[in-house]
Amino acid sequence: MDTFILATKLRIPPQPHDALRRTRLIDAFERTIPHYKLVQVSAPAGYGKSTLLTQWAHSSRLPVAWLSVSEDDNNHDRFLRCLFAAWEQVQPGIRESKLGLLLSGMSPDSKAVLSAFINVANDQPDHLVFVLDDYHLIEDLAIHTTLTFLFDHLPPTLHFVLAGRGEPPLPLARYRARHELTEFGAEDLNFLPEEAQDFLNEVMGLDLTHEEVIRLQAQLEGWIAGLQLVALTLQRRLTGADRLVVSGRHRFIADYLGEDVLAPLADNLRRFLLQTSILDRLCGPLCDAVTGKEDGQEMLETLERENLFLGPLDDSREWFRYHPLFADFLREELNRHYPNEVTDLHRRAARWYLAHALPEPAFHHAVEGSDAELVVKIFDRYMSAKLNSGEIRVVGRWVDSLPPEWYTRYPVLGLARVAFLVFTGSFEASMRYIDEVEQQLTPAESEDTRWQMARVMAVRCLMACVQNDVTGAEIYADYALQELAAEDLTWRPGIYAALGDVYRRSARWEEARSCYLEALAVTDSPELRFLSVHIFGALADLALRQGRLRNADGYWRKALAVFQLRENWGRLDLPVMGWVYIRMGELLYEGNEVAAAWEHLSRGLESAELGGDMRAMIAGYVIAGRLKLTTGEIAAATEFLERARPLVENAPFPDWIARFDRLQLELWLAQDRLRTAVNWADEMLPGDELKGRLESQEAHLAMARVLIVKGDAPSLGRALTLLKRLLQSAEAEGRTAIIIEALALQALAEWQRGEHAGAMTALERALRTAEPEGYVRLFADLGLPLARLLQEARSRAVMPGYVATLLTAIGSDLASAAPMEAVLPEPLSPREQEILELIAAGLTNPEIAVKLVISPETVKKHTGNIYGKLGVHGRTEAAARARALDLLT
Repeated sequence: MDTFILATKLRIPPQPHDALRRTRLIDAFERTIPHYKLVQVSAPAGYGKSTLLTQWAHSSRLPVAWLSVSEDDNNHDRFLRCLFAAWEQVQPGIRESKLGLLLSGMSPDSKAVLSAFINVANDQPDHLVFVLDDYHLIEDLAIHTTLTFLFDHLPPTLHFVLAGRGEPPLPLARYRARHELTEFGAEDLNFLPEEAQDFLNEVMGLDLTHEEVIRLQAQLEGWIAGLQLVALTLQRRLTGADRLVVSGRHRFIADYLGEDVLAPLADNLRRFLLQTSILDRLCGPLCDAVTGKEDGQEMLETLERENLFLGPLDDSREWFRYHPLFADFLREELNRHYPNEVTDLHRRAARWYLAHALPEPAFHHAVEGSDAELVVKIFDRYMSAKLNSGEIRVVGRWVDSLPPEWYTRYPVLGLARVAFLVFTGSFEASMRYIDEVEQQLTPAESEDTRWQMARVMAVRCLMACVQNDVTGAEIYADYALQELAAEDLTWRPGIYAALGDVYRRSARWEEARSCYLEALAVTDSPELRFLSVHIFGALADLALRQGRLRNADGYWRKALAVFQLRENWGRLDLPVMGWVYIRMGELLYEGNEVAAAWEHLSRGLESAELGGDMRAMIAGYVIAGRLKLTTGEIAAATEFLERARPLVENAPFPDWIARFDRLQLELWLAQDRLRTAVNWADEMLPGDELKGRLESQEAHLAMARVLIVKGDAPSLGRALTLLKRLLQSAEAEGRTAIIIEALALQALAEWQRGEHAGAMTALERALRTAEPEGYVRLFADLGLPLARLLQEARSRAVMPGYVATLLTAIGSDLASAAPMEAVLPEPLSPREQEILELIAAGLTNPEIAVKLVISPETVKKHTGNIYGKLGVHGRTEAAARARALDLLT
């Protein structure tokens, strides 16, 4: 919805200058509302409901969140967002709440939203009143159900006022019995005799006697709109109050509006009223477009000045609306006297709305004006954007509201229906309809028919991509792209994005990247910014796969920038938002920006959890666990690992499952559970090939890491064999990050085998590959053993600046330390040497005690001495230090 029109729904309307102040009712409202959850204001049209609530809201000491309900709000998600937006008007900080986060994504989980609504409401220390004006326009049962839930769980500080023409379908009897509801009906809103006299004589400028007022009051029973009609008649001196007789309310409205209000007006003013009656909201330029003249704003100001049932919707008096009674009457008059003009008036309104990027009212007026060609333009321009931004129900309503014969007469509309069905997963129906459309277009001889056939092929391409049919997708895409106009903003980017997806799933990385870049060339338009988020994310994933951290960083930041545009709030997928923040956190962590990484991970995980996205949650838990391991928070790292564990059991994400297992291994090592890690590695790698589910490059790196930590000659040999094979495949695929870590691990393995020259060659190659992209944690997370090699590299003047950065990341004491000498301040005793060998082999203290035939207490004492001499704090660190000092045989 246009932000300005939305703002008119959320503002307390300006107070009409021709209204009598209802002091007794305003005071009653102010006294009553704080004691009830629900206040119902129910009366037919013309009883001053909106005017009364406006007067009260402007004068109340309570904060008032106002929502003017319209028929367009019969959409559950839209209604909730409008309700939230009204709340935000009086409490701007609420957008940062969990409720705001949930509603920031498209298609939020209703139960989660309602729970968050109640939780946020419970945190409010002061009273707050929601006013829902014209609630009778809501027909969606889901909305009534939602409000019932809210009313049943509201805290005592939150109150709702529902104003409408009848009782809403809510359990009002229950609320009455609980004394949670108070009601104001037509008899309460009627003017009292003294109010009628003040209104007629003071507000409307008449000079009626008390007896004349009493007689009119009795005939109209205090009905406010009726008194205003009478006043307008008397103002024009068409009759005297003594001869004025009111009988039959509906006849009275038609007669007096027609004879005493409309007839005396100047022709141009009367024509203006009739022509603009088709509009729900009016502004000067829109009225100009509909009437074909240039006096719209002047006419609106005249109507307001003359008290002709026109009320402002904003303080600047730019937007207005007719009183519902008056609007209904004017439309009836228009259809009765000028039926042949109605269609054209709707078409003019539709063109104005479309020109001002307001597709929903444009669609309504285009259908009312039987303008199928304009409907086609609306579908072309907005259907893709609305589907991608979660407004699926809007598009579904459009598709369902078209006359059936239009689908036969205009094949392109049939194609729009097919595209909607494809998007919503109704493939069987979409196949049936697309065959019908193609038959209607065959043979494709004219230029227009070829253009439409190209769209048929575009939809078939999308369907083939969804079904992972690469060959079919390429054939359909070739045909479509040849025929579609170069400036096409809907189908061309959609084809390229879909091809990019299917190529990525098929590991055809460069072709995927090329297609994404083609799609990105046109997604800067507002209609396609939602598709751009998907493309930025896909390009970032490709860049990360190829180790291009800086490119990935740029793409993730562009995706974040789309999220942060205020006009995109509520139009993007919550899991996608979570995924982007999580992956951005991953990049920040790799650059050793740990605090910023945690901030992004936390925000991303919150979105992923609220959106229920398994892949994003696994990724977030694994990355967060690695981060907590780095900061020394072992318990927190373990908690994140355990959160991920049930999700990875049957998850179809092999790379993330492998990273989960890598985190498990690193955690075991940090917990001095080397034997557990080794046993796991032996089970997964009985020979030289990985078995089971761990068939990924990440899994190979994890295996090599464990074998190197184990440190015996056979394990080191197996690790080097594994790494050699891994380097070959990674180089063939251009997986730079895999290459860098494989080289770093190769350097560690060769150094432990005493092949120092080979180790330094591998390390230098890793450093020179990594430095341009800014890798830090990849090296730092290998810990103390790699620090020894980095110190050696520094002593040889190998990339000293970069090496210093890495040593600082590993530990501040290592950044300036001299290369470690292979001696200890105090040598180990023979028994300590013996125990150190067994610690490095992964044995526990009880196992060592059994093997050496000594008590566990003696082992514990010797272990403490070993730690002190080595300057370490744990078993894994002791083993790594011993290997770095060549203390193991």
